[in-house]
Amino acid sequence: MKIYYYRILKLCCLCMLLLLSAQVFSQNHQISGRVIDGDRQPVAGASIKIKGTTNGVISSINGSFAIDAKPGDVLVTSFIGYQAAQLTVGASDRVTIILTSSQQNLNEVVVTGYASQKRKDLTGSVAVVNVTEMTKQPSASVNSQLQGQASGVTVIGNGQPGQQPNIRIRGFNSFGNNNPLYVVDGVPTDNINDLNPDDVESLQVLKDAGSASIYGSRASNGVVIVTTKKGKGPVKITYEAYYGTQVPPGGNPFHTLSPTDMMTLQHNAIANTANFNGATPNFSDPLYSPTGTTPYTLPDYILPNGAHEGDASVNPALYNVNPNYTNGNDVNSFYRINRANKQGTDWFHSIFKTAPMQKHTITASGGSDQAHYLFGLNFFDQTGVLTGSYLKRFILRANSDYNISKRIRIGENLSYSVTNNPQISDLAEGSTIGYAFREHPLVPVYDIKGNYAGTFGT
Repeated sequence: MKIYYYRILKLCCLCMLLLLSAQVFSQNHQISGRVIDGDRQPVAGASIKIKGTTNGVISSINGSFAIDAKPGDVLVTSFIGYQAAQLTVGASDRVTIILTSSQQNLNEVVVTGYASQKRKDLTGSVAVVNVTEMTKQPSASVNSQLQGQASGVTVIGNGQPGQQPNIRIRGFNSFGNNNPLYVVDGVPTDNINDLNPDDVESLQVLKDAGSASIYGSRASNGVVIVTTKKGKGPVKITYEAYYGTQVPPGGNPFHTLSPTDMMTLQHNAIANTANFNGATPNFSDPLYSPTGTTPYTLPDYILPNGAHEGDASVNPALYNVNPNYTNGNDVNSFYRINRANKQGTDWFHSIFKTAPMQKHTITASGGSDQAHYLFGLNFFDQTGVLTGSYLKRFILRANSDYNISKRIRIGENLSYSVTNNPQISDLAEGSTIGYAFREHPLVPVYDIKGNYAGTFGT
């Protein structure tokens, strides 16, 4: 019987060790390797990405690379003129990726301006974006979806709904405007804020100075060429939609102090400032003792100032607040009572909440040798994690053309959008985030009657 229990105990310990090793095994670690072609020559500038994410790197001049991944991740490697290769990460930290040439990719037609040409005939630096992969990212902006899709293209944004990120092609070229030129269906424009990502058929990025021969000095920061979808084939009606949520980070992102720690900090600041000036510390604030030696305990109320439970000044019958402030600062009609939050108010999560996001697109299209048409309606609704921020946008698109004769064709590419998008300045003085970051943790969000609290009492 003892031997039987001993074996069971030994088996349990073995299972625990296996689970522990599996947990450690699943953690990210650095995978290094080389990208080579069929002739064992290094491939420089190849894109290596973790499938399903935007995490990726570019191979160096000798084909080497290093990327953080975990076992089970799939590395997708691509480069112009080669077939994309996929490799599943295993236990080894060193891999070799072999790319095979693709005649099909070399014959792909690439738009480079007013004309188009095959990839194998390109002499300039042109990045062709995989639109199918790009639009998998839930975003209202084509610029945001460009992140991680083309080498040499940097996307800098803050995540605020409707806020267009900055696009930098091969870094900063001047001390002034560094935005690229956008060309949508042959028409130059300064931005593509109101372009529905579902309407994009193809997207190319011209990165070198050769684009200036087509567009002049406006192309000095690069060119993003967008071609929208056209109808073809029999009549087709499609509907696409998604719904998701955005979750702010947990914990204490502001790294704020607790009310007790804040009180100690302020007590020491007053004492040390007075001693530095050769004066006696002045602890007139009710948070500090009159002797200037030890702090008081935290008060029960911050309004009336420093009051404790049982004081006549905190009698709820005295409460008198006009939430609309129609009486201004009339002390006879404004008396707030705020109970102190001794546990500390989490101001970050008081203004940042889990928020939904949804998109709906319906399209009708068709075409023949004589005519093509496409009509689409898109609705995008994103509530920001910051309370009060959101983006609601409707976009109507109509693309059609008709061949009157062999040499005459008429048509239009029309887009109409309606947008409602309130925004805030990033960390500016007086902004929501700026105020919340500086607010004392002892101050509650609401007063005793459920109105918004604060430090203004009468």
